[in-house]
Amino acid sequence: MIFSSSLPPKLIKEINASSTTVDISKNVKIISVGDFMDFIPFIKKGTVRVFIEDKETKKEQLLYYVSDGETCLMSMIASFGDRKSKVSAITDSECQILKVSNSEVRTWQTDYKEWNDLILNLFLNRYWDLLDTINALSFKRIDERLYSYLKRNSSPNGNIADSKTHKQIAKDLGTSREVISRSLKKLQLEGKIK
Repeated sequence: MIFSSSLPPKLIKEINASSTTVDISKNVKIISVGDFMDFIPFIKKGTVRVFIEDKETKKEQLLYYVSDGETCLMSMIASFGDRKSKVSAITDSECQILKVSNSEVRTWQTDYKEWNDLILNLFLNRYWDLLDTINALSFKRIDERLYSYLKRNSSPNGNIADSKTHKQIAKDLGTSREVISRSLKKLQLEGKIK
């Protein structure tokens, strides 16, 4: 179960009884801008890429990734207000997602302090991710952003996931593939990457 053992057993039982688990393949768009959010998605297994997109320029900007045991801040905001999503999300790997209805969430908010603590902690984690994104876009050069991205997305032995192409990295960082290729070469010449 993705929820911590600090939740009361009664609440965990209610979560299991009232939620739906869905298996989703890699590269499937699960939320689009404008979708009505009548549930909050919790990631049981896998990773989801959350981003904003501009229809006119056909560009995207990564906001953050959501992984095992986490949920999306923007989905929570839309769900709490019964509003349409302002972001899109696509599976970055095969995923198992737990869908919790808004009505259940509202009930648990009034009945369980532990539920509120869980939601607040998840909310704060995503908030810090958003601040990091804004900071990087506002104050860091692309080679600095790329280096941070590579460190964050590499395995313990220092290798970046084989599935990340220059084009995908460029999409995550809101730039072109050519800029990523040049920046990778620069980082290599500086001895920061191999």
